[in-house]
Amino acid sequence: MNTKNIKRTFITMALAVAAGAFGASGDWDANLADFPRLAGETDDSPRFMRAVAAAANGVLRVPKGEYDIATMLRITNHCSLSMHPAAHLVARAKMKYVVFWDGAADYHALSVYNPDGSVYDNQNLFIKGGDIDGNGLASCLAIANSHHFTLADITLHNGLVTGLCVTRETGGHLYELIANNVYCKCTMSGLTGNVGIECQVCDCHFTDCIVVDYTKSIRVTGGANRFTRCHVWGGTVPPKGMGFKEWSDFYARRKKLEGARKWTAEDERAALAKGVPEMLPGSVAFECIGGANVFDGCFADTAVIGFDVRHGATIINSGFYNNPRMNLRKSTAIVHRGGPLRVAFCTFNGGAKCEKLYEGSAKDVQWIGNTVGGGANMAADEKKLFGGGK
Repeated sequence: MNTKNIKRTFITMALAVAAGAFGASGDWDANLADFPRLAGETDDSPRFMRAVAAAANGVLRVPKGEYDIATMLRITNHCSLSMHPAAHLVARAKMKYVVFWDGAADYHALSVYNPDGSVYDNQNLFIKGGDIDGNGLASCLAIANSHHFTLADITLHNGLVTGLCVTRETGGHLYELIANNVYCKCTMSGLTGNVGIECQVCDCHFTDCIVVDYTKSIRVTGGANRFTRCHVWGGTVPPKGMGFKEWSDFYARRKKLEGARKWTAEDERAALAKGVPEMLPGSVAFECIGGANVFDGCFADTAVIGFDVRHGATIINSGFYNNPRMNLRKSTAIVHRGGPLRVAFCTFNGGAKCEKLYEGSAKDVQWIGNTVGGGANMAADEKKLFGGGK
């Protein structure tokens, strides 16, 4: 084979691999595009469920498009979802969740068995891609009853109660959820008190997950979960009485004036008079209710409480900050209510000169190599509580 033919062969092979990576035909068992609405159907829920039924124990491809969901999509046949990033599923009626993925098997046992007694061991089921929008009418996504499930590259907008709920509510069991690049964000008013990611189970891994403007950003009631490089913040939903564009423009103008050192005390008083962004009162960045959870490289950015620890936790290489432009004038980095707490190599910084470092008994705390500054006097608080932590 001459050099030209070898080069042509490699190019052909590379194109074939790329086509597979980006969803060429054969990567799925059914395509939603092949299941149109039937006569009399006014939303996309029925055709979704027909497509799910056709992809039992397989993969359903969901192309780019806007999909109106008026009845919860409950998936119980081990159908995985491969969704285009611009596949937008929008709740159009009240329901509990837009999508409920349920492994529908007795995962309390060590193994799951087929009717003939052989072991059923289909791992690496998944939901990847897409944008599920609760639209203030529903929570976005629930996952239950699985061993080793992957959730990746998905956006969860405007969940009424939760964006993502990894749940025990069906009485089943789940562990080893691998969640990566999950983006939860609220872009509408009226959802105060909701939760971005709620993990009710154990032994799961959340990596590079972002939560913006859910009042309780990440709540974990199960134990022994790992959260790595998760960033949560709030303040884009405006104070009541202001429009989104008005608040965004005001924030940008303020940032420029501060950068030019033209922001005055009178400007500050006028800004505070506008109130606090709607999702921030009562906000918690990481609400850790279960025990033995680990937060590594996580960032609690602008909440009333950064880390709310009920039964112990490990917080390492993580950070806390309160953005003064969000008008929040009460914020505490760590509220420690019980259990062993290990805090190491973190950075805690108060930007509005009002923040506290720690609330709790200061008992059963290991405090190692942390950097503390700003706030009401957070450095002095560290020295008083933990001797400087050096």
